[in-house]
Amino acid sequence: MIKNNPMVLAIDVGASKISGAIVDRNLKIFHKDLKASRDSVTGLADQNLDRTKKMIKALHVVANNEDISIFSAAAGFPEYVDLAGNLTSRDQIDWKIQPSLDFSQILPVPWTIQSDVRCAGIAEARLGSGKNESDFVYITISTGISHTHFIGGKPISGFDGRAIGFGVIEIDTGSEIAPLENFSSGLGIARRYSAITGDTNINANSLFADFKSNSLAREIIESAAAILGREIAIFGNSLPTKVIVIGGGLWMGSEIYRNLVLTSFRKIAKELGYNGNILNATVSDAGVIGTAIYALDSLTN
Repeated sequence: MIKNNPMVLAIDVGASKISGAIVDRNLKIFHKDLKASRDSVTGLADQNLDRTKKMIKALHVVANNEDISIFSAAAGFPEYVDLAGNLTSRDQIDWKIQPSLDFSQILPVPWTIQSDVRCAGIAEARLGSGKNESDFVYITISTGISHTHFIGGKPISGFDGRAIGFGVIEIDTGSEIAPLENFSSGLGIARRYSAITGDTNINANSLFADFKSNSLAREIIESAAAILGREIAIFGNSLPTKVIVIGGGLWMGSEIYRNLVLTSFRKIAKELGYNGNILNATVSDAGVIGTAIYALDSLTN
């Protein structure tokens, strides 16, 4: 039994799943929980944050049973978050009350709220592929798509916290003008397939599993990858940055998608004369580890 061991609570609220963990000062995960944040590709995830709040309560019970003292907590969201830690968008998650206030009613400790891409990015900046880079861009390719630019080991937030918007760049798909993540993210791919077939319970994982046998899935995935690779090359060249670190469940979980995107990226990068390098993210559980970093840093900053 661990006695009076101080730790932090880290919650990574995603548009498809929620990860939560009790993490010690050395960023070692003591206990982790994982649950789906949605049951369908339609609508916003985690209605009223009920699933997240249930997870926080369960993790608090674990901490109490193990005599662990939670002294700080943080949560990352796939939303815009301003410099004061307030959510300023409601694009992916169905929140009603600012999480810092909502969660404090369940666990009365200091709460830090941050955009999830900065949480995963700070983990890579401190511990992973960005550790030795003074200037790099971190891109997450998962249920959604977003980015954060690190200079000197710190993310650029912008004056309003909205400097994460790679996924909302408007792209020409050939048939419409749409945000990039609506076309090339995991949820975007699933929704494109659902719009054609009417299947609202489909998910990106099942489509990639059927890549060879399902011609519609293959067509949607290949078109998504071609445009995503093109936009990464254009984006990297425009900053410019020599190093792009890419993580996220879709990128790390699908070699098929990764290779298709890289083929497109290399083609466009060559045309642009862009010599940037793509590195895979290397930190396991980067979302919760980075969120734990923010929880720890909040007490020293």
